Amino acid sequence: MNLDSLNLFSSGLRSGEKAKAFIQELSDYLENMRVKKLNNRSDEIPIIEQIISNNKLTTGNRNSIIWKENNVILKYAKQNFKDEIMYFAKDNKKIYWLNNQRHYNNEVYTILKVQNNKIQEIEINKNNMPKEIGINDVFKKENDEYVLDKNATKELKEEITKIAEKVIEKQNKNFQKYRKEGHLYMVTEELGNNRFLKDLSNLSESEFEEVDIPQNLLDKAIEGTILKYNNGKYEYYSDYGYRLE
Repeated sequence: MNLDSLNLFSSGLRSGEKAKAFIQELSDYLENMRVKKLNNRSDEIPIIEQIISNNKLTTGNRNSIIWKENNVILKYAKQNFKDEIMYFAKDNKKIYWLNNQRHYNNEVYTILKVQNNKIQEIEINKNNMPKEIGINDVFKKENDEYVLDKNATKELKEEITKIAEKVIEKQNKNFQKYRKEGHLYMVTEELGNNRFLKDLSNLSESEFEEVDIPQNLLDKAIEGTILKYNNGKYEYYSDYGYRLE
């Protein structure tokens, strides 16, 4: 839309013809934006990746959410599609190797085809899919054409989110058992931004994977470092040892 059209609108749309012209241009603009959005799916993220990237998770709980996704999909298909085939657009990143380097082909969708309580992973070229179908969508086949099921898409995404939230809630409750005000913890292993810690204040031999190490502490929180849990967060205590207070 151009500035003249917006000025025309703000001046009161004095004539009916001008009003019609503006409305038509507005309609064309919105349609072009819709088509552009449908054609540009590079910013789409699989729902499981969204959940994992938005939450701090232990390795076990991250894997648990990934594994549970298929169970949720199978259960939903069994309850709602029965004898029909359900399709779920899981991703659009087909990995291929070129000159020993990893690349992605975003023109191919990874589809979960659910039939008879079994999941088969297939690939469908983007050109063979309706533009309104994208990542995380549920669809079916009618008259040899793929048809988006908006209601099923909404419900399945909610079910996947619910099962992930249960895992996260359980994880957070477990952390309440491990995080003790004033206790000292030794870093026993580094794993990305996570750290395995041993509680030194109660002489426990058990370790746990901590996901909430402050960003400014990560470089110091190497194996052997002593941390203190103070005012609800970890602080640097010592490189060389500790004394019980």
